Amino acid sequence: IEVPQTLFREKVVEVPTICTQELVRAVPKVEVHEIIKEVPKIEYQVTERVVEVPEVRYVEKIVEVPEVHTQEIVRTVPKIEVQEVVKTVPKVQVQVQERIVEVPKVCHVERVVEVPQVQVQEVVRTVP
Repeated sequence: IEVPQTLFREKVVEVPTICTQELVRAVPKVEVHEIIKEVPKIEYQVTERVVEVPEVRYVEKIVEVPEVHTQEIVRTVPKIEVQEVVKTVPKVQVQVQERIVEVPKVCHVERVVEVPQVQVQEVVRTVP
């Protein structure tokens, strides 16, 4: 047998409400009190006097001191030793054979051809 059951569920709903609060803020109030304190004012009186102070000056003087340096020099001199090495070189013998080859010869003949040239001369006449 099925029995119907009723299920209740609660749901949270926010309702806006106005809540007023009073805020107290502490702000410092500045009060100025002048207190007079006496401070001595120092004045200097300057007097000039000349005091001679010795000044030491160093002057450098060059003195040559002889110093001996010994150096060893190694000189290499070639010692010639002759060793014979036999090298075979082919000797070329030339045999001359004469062959006659006909070569065409081109002869150049110069001819004189007259080419006409046009010369332009300008004549200037003055008419009074």
